[in-house]
Amino acid sequence: MKILIAVDGSAHTQKALDYLAKHRSMFLDGNQLVVVHVCVGVPGHVTRHLSKEIVQDYYAEETSKVIEPVKAALAKAGITGYTVDQRHGHAAEEILKAANANGVELIVMGTHGHGLFGRALMGSVATKVVAETDISVLLVQ
Repeated sequence: MKILIAVDGSAHTQKALDYLAKHRSMFLDGNQLVVVHVCVGVPGHVTRHLSKEIVQDYYAEETSKVIEPVKAALAKAGITGYTVDQRHGHAAEEILKAANANGVELIVMGTHGHGLFGRALMGSVATKVVAETDISVLLVQ
């Protein structure tokens, strides 16, 4: 089974990584892990004034800030053999695209756990992912 874990560098990401490590036999042993990070896209009106190299450097730097600690956490947990899918744009949309492109059967995400009222007011990447996919989603709070 292919499992996607969405990471954003937050404490909620760390909780999801800890959960995977703690329940390693359930999720990782014999399965493939895809780590996905979505960097906020640079608006078109800004990119018009920047070189392609500057925009690519921005994405690389911002992604590295998230991915390097994730790689360290996975290494500490003895988790190897995963792939990294780096994207930019709207988080929920890109997570769903990554899930479909990688043929995953489970999406794992950390969540803020705002509750129903908070999600209704603020929206949520996790809420959108759950609402727009038929792939199983595990939310770690």
